[in-house]
Amino acid sequence: MSLVLTLLLVATVSAMVLAGPRVLERIGEDLPFFRPLSVRNRRGAPTRAVLLQEGLALVMILTGSFEGVLSFAGFTLTLFAVVTVAGVIRLRRREPDLPRPFRVPWYPVPPLVFILVGLASLLFLGLERPLSVLLAVLLLVSAGCR
Repeated sequence: MSLVLTLLLVATVSAMVLAGPRVLERIGEDLPFFRPLSVRNRRGAPTRAVLLQEGLALVMILTGSFEGVLSFAGFTLTLFAVVTVAGVIRLRRREPDLPRPFRVPWYPVPPLVFILVGLASLLFLGLERPLSVLLAVLLLVSAGCR
């Protein structure tokens, strides 16, 4: 289970290295206070957003809080992925006549396996890092109460 959790966290980090600056860029486009994050260089990369993410990562590594943040982000992103895949299964049942440009071999086995592995990872992470999981759940609940 530790190996699965490690792979999950590595996948989360690699995804966030690519997606994180783009999210910050969009936030900069929507909120005036964060407008500097939406500036792109000549090649179209959100340089300031990349630098901010890099700076935050360095602070976390140097202060030793990186592991906690990684657990927090891993829990949150895995939870969202599990809910999304479950939503796909539900959508396929509710809307069977929608066009399906991509067919999943052996459907519904792969999404169900993904959901089971994701739930097992969430459970294991909750047992290993209860404070990170509690903070993630509190943040999600508080964001949902808006």
